[in-house]
Amino acid sequence: MSYLEGWKSQIIKLSHGASVGHLPDAEGDNWEYTSDQLSSLVHADNNASFTVALISAPLEDNYYMRRLGDKVAVLSLFEMAEIVRFSDFTVENYILRNIYELAVLYAANGALILSDAYSWAHDDVRGCLFDMNANKSDIVFSLHQPKLCDACKARVLSKQVDSGFLPALSKELQKIKKALYFRMSEWVKAHPILALIVAALSAISLNLIASVIFEKAKCLFPWLG
Repeated sequence: MSYLEGWKSQIIKLSHGASVGHLPDAEGDNWEYTSDQLSSLVHADNNASFTVALISAPLEDNYYMRRLGDKVAVLSLFEMAEIVRFSDFTVENYILRNIYELAVLYAANGALILSDAYSWAHDDVRGCLFDMNANKSDIVFSLHQPKLCDACKARVLSKQVDSGFLPALSKELQKIKKALYFRMSEWVKAHPILALIVAALSAISLNLIASVIFEKAKCLFPWLG
């Protein structure tokens, strides 16, 4: 949570609020928490624009996120934590990506639940915050430097938002990405020949540098020779 609270942003400020220490048994037919049940458990924080509750249990209709009211949403880690980690992302990537989705809705409409809320989502995968992700594993396509597709940008621009909102959003979404190690690993897999050449050139360069340093050292310390 400290990573999220330390996230630098012009759009969102994250803070840890009150939590439910013990959840009652799920009321859904398949042991999932229904929206009605969660609405009675999770309440908006009056000091925040909107509240996002994290839960490790399944949600109604197998969603991974549900908006419970104009200022309250629930984000589930059930199955999703394994999906994002399997693809070398972090749970923090997943949480941030979805909070930004909610932030866009709130900035454009002043609420999380809208009369046309579902029309924002699109079935096809575009790497966009508003990908439907009916197949939960599709979330990974909008976890590495997610974006707003052109249609969603146009929808935001049709609302009364600050002129600096979209540029700031684009810049901040670029920070949501895989760790450097995994990005390098993927580059090596995608360019094996080039990676081999780079490795060979790096080895030769290091060898030459070491030789030069050794020769310089011999001049300063003759006993080394």
